Amino acid sequence: MLRVGLGALFGAAAGVFAAAGWLLIAGGAGLGATLLTIVALVGVGMVGGAVGGWLWAKRTPPMLPHYREQHLRLRQIAQQIRANLQQMTGLKSAYPELDEIVAKDADLRHKATRLRRQIEQQARRGLSWQDHLSAAFDALREGALGSLNRSEWTWRAYRAKLERELNALGRKLEQNHDPSMENTLQRAYRQKARELASFRNLERTLQTLENESTMITASVENLLMETIRLSAAPRSAAPRADLLLEPLREQIRAYEQAIDEIYRAPQQEDDDETLRLQR
Repeated sequence: MLRVGLGALFGAAAGVFAAAGWLLIAGGAGLGATLLTIVALVGVGMVGGAVGGWLWAKRTPPMLPHYREQHLRLRQIAQQIRANLQQMTGLKSAYPELDEIVAKDADLRHKATRLRRQIEQQARRGLSWQDHLSAAFDALREGALGSLNRSEWTWRAYRAKLERELNALGRKLEQNHDPSMENTLQRAYRQKARELASFRNLERTLQTLENESTMITASVENLLMETIRLSAAPRSAAPRADLLLEPLREQIRAYEQAIDEIYRAPQQEDDDETLRLQR
């Protein structure tokens, strides 16, 4: 509703400017024609802005193709649930919980898309052909060479590189007998530990976002099955719609809590992971 209201406001403002321009061009028009034209331009601008804001609010934000496919499927399920609820109750209600849970899923997948691209870009920048070759040998030994997609391969190779470099610095620290090199090696080791901890934190954050999307999808699918089952029952035997929608409300609250935990103190998680790696 906020975007619709803002769209209407901006549209009305554009209508006012258009009316002012019309007055400059047709200054000799009668009072009645002038007022009618101003009202028409402002009204058209307001309606056009409101429609634009509504379309903007309903748009699917940018996301990766497989995320988009899953999200569009969720939208279809939500529409089916709305139709089932209306059939059960005989009332055409808005059911804002369905719109909100779909919007939360879109937000999650949009955030996951940006984070996935960030991780992959960071990993690609830090890899050499020797790192890819080393990752290929490791995957071949584990029998996972053909099961990794491009993103997973890049992340795996980059994570393995950071771990190798951290372990190599750790061995140098243990074997070092030169006091003048001690501080330099310790600084390099701490820096590499922070890099690895930060990368692992990004991976955990992405996994949390994807897990939340999975739980939202499962909750909506369960509600669909429940409404399908209840649609065949007599209307008097069906529970109230607000009771059926309570799991979605719980999922929305869980989403808010998960997002808050993800972005509340990422630096602290990095520091904790760094300390763990240094032990």
